[in-house]
Amino acid sequence: MKIVPLLCNSPPEAEALRRYRIQLLNARNIAGREHVEFAVEQARRAFERGENISSDFLIEVLVRASATRQIKVAIERLGIGHTGEIVALGEEIPDEFLRRYFCRECDDVLEVTQEKYQRLKEIYGITEEEIRTLAEENFQSKVQVLKELIKERIALLNAE
Repeated sequence: MKIVPLLCNSPPEAEALRRYRIQLLNARNIAGREHVEFAVEQARRAFERGENISSDFLIEVLVRASATRQIKVAIERLGIGHTGEIVALGEEIPDEFLRRYFCRECDDVLEVTQEKYQRLKEIYGITEEEIRTLAEENFQSKVQVLKELIKERIALLNAE
């Protein structure tokens, strides 16, 4: 499974998911590459155990990455909307897709900035108090703890 952070000059339309057999996630609401990698691994495990929420693996990754069992909520959290900052997932990311939407690979879209940090806390229901109990005072430590707490919420989907 390829995980490719992209910056696209033209935000992809929803039909691109069907046309290219890929999944697109809003990179603005993703806490780094490890967030997506963990969601992919959790989706694989869910299929192996017969605990998958969706019959479609790429939708399962979306659901896992969003840390919710509700596909509608997952789309609200991680759907691409009108942004060109995306994470593309698939066996292959077709060159035709990249050309059509003027996309280039860009790891910067996965960086957790102060603004993104605040947004991620809100989206995933994580409080600053939770983070402070585990993190040092510096921002990088807080970001690392935030990432771990998001992964914990993803893992807890199996316990629900």
